[in-house]
Parts: sequence; structure tokens; C-alpha cells
Amino acid sequence: MTFLRRLLDGGAEGMKIAQIAGFLGSGKTTLLIDVSRELVQRGHRIAIIVNDVGEINVDAKFIETYGLKAREISGGCICCQIAGSFANTIAVLHNTFKPDIVIVEPSGVAIPWGLKRAAEYSEAESDVHIEHAPVITLVDATRIDLLISAVKRLVETQIREADIVLINKVDAANEEQIEKSRKLIRGINEHAEIMLASGRTGKGLKEVADVIETRVSPRYDEAVEKELLRKQYGGAGA
Repeated sequence: MTFLRRLLDGGAEGMKIAQIAGFLGSGKTTLLIDVSRELVQRGHRIAIIVNDVGEINVDAKFIETYGLKAREISGGCICCQIAGSFANTIAVLHNTFKPDIVIVEPSGVAIPWGLKRAAEYSEAESDVHIEHAPVITLVDATRIDLLISAVKRLVETQIREADIVLINKVDAANEEQIEKSRKLIRGINEHAEIMLASGRTGKGLKEVADVIETRVSPRYDEAVEKELLRKQYGGAGA
């Protein structure tokens, strides 16, 4: 049953989880804020979950309640830090702020499929039905060589589990760097959709907002996660 259909049928309230992954310096924070503001302008109520709310440069403060450390970004958007378990944070957000979309910035080592499962646990703590937007992973085209040499395994994990890989900072990258990024992505995840973006010029912003707003990714499936782990680490899987 779709997110909209559950709402129309009077079932549990729907809430969509949108993961935007990527490594420090890849442009995640800029994208998180810009996409959130775009979605608010479209009439959505947005919450952002980050590892450190202090990294989000906003002036207004949101009242800290229920253990959530949060800041208001605009009238329809807050940014908060995980309080306790991820599932509990999702449940508290639903019960207090009632966003229809929650944008999550996973840590550099977070596994997207694992976060899907954790988000769905919140259904046991609140009258909410979780649906997932396509998982988006950012790749910084200007630092592609560094990423490959320094954190290749972590980069591979986030690309392998992405539905969409966003080659970011294309305004500052040359064609060779962009093409090298494409080849890296295709070598790891041949099924991922590749998009180009620039936080400075706004390229790709509306397209990313469209993806989060209108498209869905499958719910957690243990068999799928085992297959992803098998491909990454080898063996027949547990």
C-alpha cells in the first residue's frame, strides 16, 4: 500500500524517510538545507536528523523538548540530533512535530539498509507508517582521487546501497573528474541512477526535491541486505 493510499484510507499517518549520505566535505549540509527549504516551499513539513546539530548554520532555536536537541530552520522545518535510539527519535518527531518527510544525514559509516530497518522500528512506538524515498549518496567530483585512495571501502558501501548517486560540485570539477566519478559509480552499482549537482549554482536541487517528494524505495528486506553484504564481502552469506 502506498504512502498516499494509507492516508486516504485513514490508516496510520504516513512519514517518508529520505537518506542523503556522503563523506565530510561532499556538500551534504548545503544540500540538506537547500532541499529542505525547497520542500517546505512546496507545502511539506520537514525534519532533518543529523549527527551534530551544531554543524547546521541557523540562527533561530527550536524549543528543546522530549530530549531532542533541535533548531528551527524555517516555519515548516526543524533540524535535530538523535536522542537515544534512531527509532525513538523518529517516533518522538512524529508525535511532536509531525513532519511528513524526515531527511536523514547518516554518519560516514552508516549502512543505508540498516537505517531503513531502524526507522521502521518506530512503527512499534508510534501510530506511523514509514515509507522510504530513494537513498541518495553524494560523491564529491573534485576529490574523487582522494576518496578512492583514503576511504574506498566506505565509499563503496554507500554507493552500493544507493538508489541514486549524486555527483556533486560539478561546477568546480573538470570533465576528467566527472567521468572518473561516473566510472567509479558504475563499477560498484550498475543499477544506480546518476545525477549531477552543484550547491553553488543550484544545479540538481529541484530534481533531488522531486525525487524525495514523488518516488519511493523498498522497505527493509533482510534477504536484500544479506545479498548486498555478500557482494561486498564475498562468501555465500549467512
